Amino acid sequence: MILCNFRSIRPRYLIDQEATLSWLAEAHARAESCKDDSSGKLQPEGASSDRIARLVKRYGCSSEQIAVRGTEICDFTHTNWDKMELFHFRDGPSGPNMSQRSAQFSEISKRICGQFFTPEITAPDHIVHVTCSGYISPSSAQEIVSKNNWHQKTVVTHAYHMGCYASLPAVRMAEGFLAKARLGPGSRRSDFRADIFHTEVCSIHVQLQDHSPEQLVVQSLFADGFIVYSAVHQEELGRVNGAGLLVEALQEEIVPGTETSITWDCSEWGMRMGLSSIVPEAISANLAAYMQRLCRRCNVSFEEICAKAVFAVHPGGPKIIDRIQALLGLRDEQLKASRHILKTCGNMSSATLPHVWQNICADSSVSDGTLVVSLAFGPGLCISGATMRKIVNS
Repeated sequence: MILCNFRSIRPRYLIDQEATLSWLAEAHARAESCKDDSSGKLQPEGASSDRIARLVKRYGCSSEQIAVRGTEICDFTHTNWDKMELFHFRDGPSGPNMSQRSAQFSEISKRICGQFFTPEITAPDHIVHVTCSGYISPSSAQEIVSKNNWHQKTVVTHAYHMGCYASLPAVRMAEGFLAKARLGPGSRRSDFRADIFHTEVCSIHVQLQDHSPEQLVVQSLFADGFIVYSAVHQEELGRVNGAGLLVEALQEEIVPGTETSITWDCSEWGMRMGLSSIVPEAISANLAAYMQRLCRRCNVSFEEICAKAVFAVHPGGPKIIDRIQALLGLRDEQLKASRHILKTCGNMSSATLPHVWQNICADSSVSDGTLVVSLAFGPGLCISGATMRKIVNS
C-alpha cells in the first residue's frame, strides 16, 4: 500500500509563539479575576497577572521550540475581550461550554471538508475521517458525500478520539479496505482509493481557568491542522503525484501501567487533556524493545534502521524528539522533518504525523527508496509505529 497525494490546508490565523504566550498570560489572568475568593469578592485582575505571566514563561513552549502555530479561532489574534467570539468570560472563567465549542468545530470541519473534496475530483471509494477534537453527526465527511452525489460511490468510516497517534490506526484501516477490494468476491479491484482526512481544531478546547503547569504546556503546544492523503495499491504507482510512502509494516502496543499518563476527556467546558510528566520516561523504558519488534516485522535490523532511516516522529513535544534521538543515537538530519513541523506548526494532534510524511515526500534530499520509520504516541499509553519506503514516481 502506498500513501500519496498529500494535501494540507493551513489554518486561517498563523500566530507567532511569543504573541501566543502573551495572549495566554493575559487570558489566564482575566479568567483568574472572574473567580470568587474566600470572602466572596472578585479578585482584581492585577492581583494574579504577574504570577500567571511567570508561570506561562516557565512552563509554556518557548519560541525557540515553536515559532508559529495556526488556529481557526479569531479570538487568539487580539485582546479586545469585548469582541471575543468564544473567550469573552461573560459567562464566567470556564469560557464557552461544550455545546458552543462543538458548534465552532462543526462549522470549521464542514468548511475544510468542502475545500478538500470538491465535486470536480474523482470520488474516493472510501473516506476515513480522523479527529479527536470534535464530533458531529452526520459528520462533515458524510455530508460532503451527500452534497457531491457520491452516495453509491463512497463509504465513510470514522476514526475518532484516538488522539495524537490516530493516523497510524487510520492507515491500518485503509490497508484493510484495500485488501478487501483486491480479494473480496466479485470486487477484485486494483484501482481502489481510500482517502484519509484529518480535521483537528485543538484551539477550541483551551481551558483558561486552569493555570496548572500541565495545562500551560498543553495550551502552548497544540494547534489546529487539516490534511488529506490517499492510500492506493502498490501497483498503482502511476497515480502518485511526485513521491509517496510504501507501507511495509505496522506495529502498535499499549505500555502496561501507563493508563493515566495521557488522557483526553469530554467535560462540560470542552475536552480536557491530561499529559503526565512520566511520558518521556515511559517511552524511554519501552522504546528499544518496541523497535526490535517493529524491525522483525519488516526484516530490517535495528542497527540498519538507526543508521540509515529517516524518522517521522510525532512531535508530542520537544522533549519527546530529544529523548528518542538520544535513545536511538540518531543524527539531527534523521529527525529534520519532525522538528520542522513542530517549529512551524506545533502539535496538531492526529494531523501532525501526516504533515511530517508530506514534508518527507516533498524533500528532494530524501532519495527514492529511503527507509522511513514513523513513531507516534497517544492515550493508552500507546506506542504506534510503521516502517515505510519513500518512492518517487518519475
